[in-house]
Amino acid sequence: MSNTKIVTFQVVRQETWYPEYEVPAHLEGDELIEYISNEAPASVFDEMCNKNTLDTETYIQPVEEV
Repeated sequence: MSNTKIVTFQVVRQETWYPEYEVPAHLEGDELIEYISNEAPASVFDEMCNKNTLDTETYIQPVEEV
């Protein structure tokens, strides 16, 4: 029988995607961010709606050995 141990890991996933959404032409900066946050369209905030531009990075790190 082989020797084993249990290790707890921290898993961090960073997801980035690049949606496009039509907004009023006069909006810029904070007004633009507020507008899109209030609208909260799935076409912007749902990663699966943006799977063609989705970039995922996953990092793991041991935290504790038991």
